[in-house]
Amino acid sequence: MDQDLTISEVLVDPLIAQLRRADAVGYAAFAQLMESASRVHSRQLLAHLHEERVEAFYRSADAATQKAKTLS
Repeated sequence: MDQDLTISEVLVDPLIAQLRRADAVGYAAFAQLMESASRVHSRQLLAHLHEERVEAFYRSADAATQKAKTLS
C-alpha cells in the first residue's frame, strides 16, 4: 500500500471491523479514537513544522550575520 487509509476507510474496512469486534470495541468508540488520534497527529505535525521553520530562520539569520561580519 502506497498511502495510509483515511479515517472513513478505516471505519468501513472489513478486517479492521473484525478486529474491533474481537476486541469488543464499539463502532462509536473506535470512530472517536480515530478522530482523537488524527487531531493529536495533526498537532504534532504542525509543531514539528513550526520547529523546522524556526530553525531555518535562525540558520538564515546566522548566515547573514556571518556574511556581514566577513564583508566589514
